[in-house]
Amino acid sequence: MDIQALQKISELDVFSLLVFKLTYETGFANFAAKELSVSPAKISRCLTSLRSIFNDELFYRRQQGLKPTPLAEILYQPICQLCEMTCQIERLASQHATQNKKTTLQVAVSPNIISSVAMAISHSANLVGKIKLHSWQSDTEEQIYQGELDFGIGFMGQDTHDLAVTPIAKVGALCVVGAKQHAFWNTAQAFKLEDIIQHRVVYLCCSGFNNRIDPLELYCQTHGLPLDDIDCVKTIEEWYWHILTMNSLSLTLFNEGAFANNIPQLRVEKLPASEFAKLDAVMAMPHYCLIERDEAYRRYSLNIKQQVIQITQSVIL
Repeated sequence: MDIQALQKISELDVFSLLVFKLTYETGFANFAAKELSVSPAKISRCLTSLRSIFNDELFYRRQQGLKPTPLAEILYQPICQLCEMTCQIERLASQHATQNKKTTLQVAVSPNIISSVAMAISHSANLVGKIKLHSWQSDTEEQIYQGELDFGIGFMGQDTHDLAVTPIAKVGALCVVGAKQHAFWNTAQAFKLEDIIQHRVVYLCCSGFNNRIDPLELYCQTHGLPLDDIDCVKTIEEWYWHILTMNSLSLTLFNEGAFANNIPQLRVEKLPASEFAKLDAVMAMPHYCLIERDEAYRRYSLNIKQQVIQITQSVIL
């Protein structure tokens, strides 16, 4: 083996090879600088080093850009192969590290189902691994897009910033929640909407669904019914506190209501299908979906994604 040739090869670095490859393919060193997120000066130093190693100009400067020399033409394919091999090594190493690292997924969930989802996930921890839940906020889509959150469970039709959207399920039932001693339980015959609005009402504001107006408000406006005492809260904790301390009534998802039913001071009853249909007619009930980044940026498997979808469906349906 030629000792001098071996010494030349040993002086090569992967970054300089990438600089050569991009410069060869585009004819512009500035493009390589932009693509590799480095200064033009660094690209110039790499090309100078390569010229010294190969004892060749490598690229001639022309009006149309940089034209490769005959030696550069010969070197192009081997250098491409070296770059591809290096990238493959990096991918394999990264994949191995990911598989062996216990990753805690950061997941945003709409506040009106977060309690039920948390409970359901706790029963399936061996399947989905560690998941930290965050209540859905107005900037959640942007956080998913930036990679601060892995994915979210929100509503269909939100501003998803070109994120991928997978439908999960549409709300098909609601229930009434109130203090166990609330007078409503004594006077209501069939839990009609007209009976509910005779009392103080509270609803949980969810970005992308009822952050502008709640379905019950819209129903009353549409039918000319008075609704004088209605409050909006932004967190699930405030929702519980309002019901318990302000003697309010509220409508919520059926499974989330079942979760609230575990609190001794509260009573939960299913809203009749006929009353649910009245609300759905004036303002379609939310359709939940899973919102995530492109596949190349995901830190979880397709199996975990399917498990989370199934868990959410069990809460909504």
